[in-house]
Amino acid sequence: MKRILDLEGAINLRELGGYKTTDGKTVKYRKLLRSGDISNITSDTLKYLKAYGLKYVVDFRSMNEQKLWPDVNAKFYEIYPDPVYPLKGNGEKLANILPQNNDTYLGSIYQSIVLDAHAQQSYSLLFQLLLDNKEEDHSVLFHCAAGKDRTGVGAILILKALQVDTPTIVSDYLLTNLMYSDQKTIDQTLNDENGDQTINKMNMTKADVQSIESVFKAIEHFYGDFDNYLDKALGINTEDLEKLRSIYLE
Repeated sequence: MKRILDLEGAINLRELGGYKTTDGKTVKYRKLLRSGDISNITSDTLKYLKAYGLKYVVDFRSMNEQKLWPDVNAKFYEIYPDPVYPLKGNGEKLANILPQNNDTYLGSIYQSIVLDAHAQQSYSLLFQLLLDNKEEDHSVLFHCAAGKDRTGVGAILILKALQVDTPTIVSDYLLTNLMYSDQKTIDQTLNDENGDQTINKMNMTKADVQSIESVFKAIEHFYGDFDNYLDKALGINTEDLEKLRSIYLE
C-alpha cells in the first residue's frame, strides 16, 4: 500500500494506515488520509478518491482560505468547514507561560493551537467525525493548505490516540519535508499574496522534531497526560477512545 498518494492536483496527500501501535496492532488502510490543499484536484483524482471510499473531508483552513480556494465538491463526500485559525481562545497566552519555554517557531505555534479553546473545538469536530466513520470501506480526509501544521497537529493527535509510538509519529510528521523539497512548488502553491501572511510563514517553515516535542510538553504541563487532554479539551472519553481504536485498528 502506498503512503504517499501522488494524485494530480493534490498537495501532500498521504495515507495514515499501516503504522504499528505500542500494543501490537496496526492502523487500518483506506480509513485515514491527511493532505494539503485539494482545491485543484482533477476528475481522475476524484475517481481515485471515490474508489478509496472517501466520505468525509475536514477543512482546517480559515474561512478566507476556503473562500479563495474552495475544495472541489463531489457527490460522494461531505465537506466540513472546520477552521483552526484564527485562534480565539487563550492558547497563545498559555503557551507563553510554559516554564523554560525555548521552543522553535513552529513549536510555539503548535503549543498555542493545542491549548487554544477554539482550536480544540476544531479538533473535537474531527474526532467526532472519525467516530462517525464506522463503515469498513469509508475514509476521512483532513487537510489545511500545506498539510503540515494544522493538519500535522491533527495527525499527531490521531496517531497518539491510536497508541502509535512517538518515533513513528515524528517520522510521519517529517515526511512533509520530503514532499516540499522543490522550492518552486512551495512558492507557487503555499505563499500566495492573497493569503494570511502568518499562515504563509508557517507554510514556508520546515517541519522539525522539536515541534512535536513542544506539543507533548504543553499537553503534559497543562493536562498531566494525553488521555486527560483528549477528555477535557476535546471531549473524547475512555469509551470514545475504545470505539476509535476499534474503528481504525486491526
